[in-house]
Amino acid sequence: MPQDGKKVLLIEINEVTWDLIDPFIAEGKLPTFARLKREGSWGSPMSVDLPPQLDPWTTVYTGRPQTEHGVYFLQQPPETIKAPRIWELLHQQGISVGVYGSVCSWPPLPVNGFHVPDTFSPDTATHPPELEAIQALNLTYTRSIRLPSDQDTLGFKMRLGMQLLKLGLSPSTMMCILTQLARERIDSKKRWQRVVLQPLANFDFFRQLYRKHRPRFASFHTNHGAHYMHTYWKAMQPDKFLPLENSADEVENYGSAIEYGYRSADDLLKNILSLVGPDTILVVASSMGQKPFTTSLKGGKVIRQLHSVDDLLRIAGFASRAKAVSMMSDQFNIYPDSPATGEELVAALKSVYVDTPDLPMFAITTVDNGITVNLVATDRVKENSRCYFPLTPGAPSHSYFELVYDSKQVKSGCHDPKGMMIIYGTGIRAGVEIGSCTNLDIAPTLFTLLGERVPSSMTGRILTEAFEQNPVKEQELVSGAL
Repeated sequence: MPQDGKKVLLIEINEVTWDLIDPFIAEGKLPTFARLKREGSWGSPMSVDLPPQLDPWTTVYTGRPQTEHGVYFLQQPPETIKAPRIWELLHQQGISVGVYGSVCSWPPLPVNGFHVPDTFSPDTATHPPELEAIQALNLTYTRSIRLPSDQDTLGFKMRLGMQLLKLGLSPSTMMCILTQLARERIDSKKRWQRVVLQPLANFDFFRQLYRKHRPRFASFHTNHGAHYMHTYWKAMQPDKFLPLENSADEVENYGSAIEYGYRSADDLLKNILSLVGPDTILVVASSMGQKPFTTSLKGGKVIRQLHSVDDLLRIAGFASRAKAVSMMSDQFNIYPDSPATGEELVAALKSVYVDTPDLPMFAITTVDNGITVNLVATDRVKENSRCYFPLTPGAPSHSYFELVYDSKQVKSGCHDPKGMMIIYGTGIRAGVEIGSCTNLDIAPTLFTLLGERVPSSMTGRILTEAFEQNPVKEQELVSGAL
């Protein structure tokens, strides 16, 4: 078993799956994944949270199921999260922590280390505050929340760039960014490749922070692989989506996108290994995986999103009483100024329909005073379709595509409960497959790797088969709540 005093570095590669990693390894395309699997222990933790509420990163962080931690959608109001995450528990004990991009980690804690929340945060707050330029980059450009044209100026970009250079943006990453922008000018169809710039740049910042603070526990999250799978699985394996058609152009332009994302993750892991010394255990994990997405919709689920969530609030009459933040693709969150406003807003949005009252425009979920909204997937929308707001004063209507952007692509990857995990480092067995496990088992295993007592609230098992020497009495490690 790893000795007390070990550091743990958790790398969260969102939604990657052995179902793709293993074939890519067999083809010689993922040498770092292959090395970690060969020299470490690996497993396939199943999510205990199941569809339609499959959103399990907080389950990983808390070691408690969704029914206890209460998180059901991205960037849920922090006061609705009912269980402490691993970084909160360690911070309470005075243990140094570095959090970088972990899901639902806003607002940042004043930890002994650093805390850069996820890219779905409602503002740029970080700890320490001088890291806010990182979130200005992430929220402004990588999440497609555009600044007003009078703010998104050359001067803004230059000032932000100078701040980012001081925070660790490397010359090689700058060259990759410039090369990608030049590539897009030559061929606009290569724009999809820019998604990998997000983890590339963020790892530069993380590396500098990690080397400066040397936290006992640190996490780093990237979502780029999940984006590629959601969007391009059909282009990679069109036979799995019959009878939906795939154009030769789609296969040619996007058929290699998922492989491109996985290979960039492999390069990321290669760079991360430079941070792993004999006192550090590396844990690579996804909270769940993905699989091909099929639907009864004749044309598939077309990927659409609102042009502006702020415009929606204005049209509905709530611009001064609620704040909206874009999330993933067709999903956005609304934070009303009071429960009464929330009830009124939910009723108004539930009444919005497209062309006829039997076709609602939105699907809505609420938790306390937080509201998450998705566009309803339908193949009934036509070029001249209109959206009606019957509960808004004046009952206005608007052209559907005046409000909604159509990417012309279909969703082709969806969430799957089977995740992936690798544990690597001194004291970890080589080439061992971990037996049946769930995402509840990750947190108690992380605590054990750190040499800390496991909180009694965590009911998952410690994955002792990964350790060269098993604990003498596993129950001793789980006794004594934090």
